[in-house]
Amino acid sequence: MDRRQLHSGRYVVFEVDRFARDDGSESVRDIVVHPGAVVIAPLDSEGRLLLVTQYRVPCGGAMLELPAGTLEIDGGVVEDAALAAHRELEEETGFRAGSMERMGGFWSAPGFSTEYLTLYLATDLRPADADRLSPDEDEDLRLSRLHWRDAVAAVEAGVIEDAKSVAGILWLARRLESSGSRL
Repeated sequence: MDRRQLHSGRYVVFEVDRFARDDGSESVRDIVVHPGAVVIAPLDSEGRLLLVTQYRVPCGGAMLELPAGTLEIDGGVVEDAALAAHRELEEETGFRAGSMERMGGFWSAPGFSTEYLTLYLATDLRPADADRLSPDEDEDLRLSRLHWRDAVAAVEAGVIEDAKSVAGILWLARRLESSGSRL
């Protein structure tokens, strides 16, 4: 395999990978190398999800989403996903979780990206203290609460279109429905 880096950005690296197939032919792929990310389904005691609305430049508008964020890299070491989930929850919502449970994970776009998202369920939510972690400087977030059943309806109506949020909300709904949750 021959890998050529085209550009290194803030979070991602753009590469062209050239490799030989089993039949001897050659193939070329454009790859976005990403350190991974977390997505959090923060569920309060009343069955409401904490969601954030933020402007997304590539989409040209604001999107209603589950809190999420890219894993940080420090000295070549990628941040632990569970630690990132706690950090991102606090930065984006102003809440901390007493419990942060890994529910699963998924590839965002395996045809061209190495981004793997780990999904967490955050419960036992409480407001962060005065030492709260703040959102990134370029983030303008609006917090809202939506009952998880209403969030499913928002997905089905096309109101929530962000893939990680769609996956997280439907994954959580299936779990709550199969457990017979009264929330």
